Amino acid sequence: MEVHRLGPEHAAEYWELRLEALRESPGAFLTTYQAAIAKENPVDSTAKRLEAVSNYTYGAYMERKIVGVVTMLRKEQEKVAHKGDILAMYVTKSARGNGVGYELLKKAKQDAAEIGIEQLGLSVVADNLAAQHLYKKAGFTCYGVEKNAIKQENEYVDEIHMVCFLLNEKNDLGPSGLE
Repeated sequence: MEVHRLGPEHAAEYWELRLEALRESPGAFLTTYQAAIAKENPVDSTAKRLEAVSNYTYGAYMERKIVGVVTMLRKEQEKVAHKGDILAMYVTKSARGNGVGYELLKKAKQDAAEIGIEQLGLSVVADNLAAQHLYKKAGFTCYGVEKNAIKQENEYVDEIHMVCFLLNEKNDLGPSGLE
């Protein structure tokens, strides 16, 4: 498996995997498949997003095919520039159970630490136990639950908020983090 940062030249393959993610795991994302396919020039807007300075989107490849993605987005305002968010995590069903998600998070954490990000945050729907397990394995801890965070078709879903501190004794990318 190979994991690397994606650039504008990867926009088309990223977009195809994003559509798969929205179709296959609709409850894991705020964006709906219908909203995504209604966008004008989605590959062009994806390419622009992939070249943004604060956007670090990674792709995992197996046999030269993209099988997973994650975005690490650095906060831009000065007072919160020490923080970043993990967004849009997805691994295709055929690649799950092979450490793809873990390797994507490992790369995002390493790059985050290198550019001075001290903590990464993320939100995960409360019923996605597999994702929660992955995030805990990758060094994230829960700091809160937001009740009724998402509402779709008159049904509510709670979100779990998690954080990973990158630059301290307890989580320095060593034994308690990602090596």
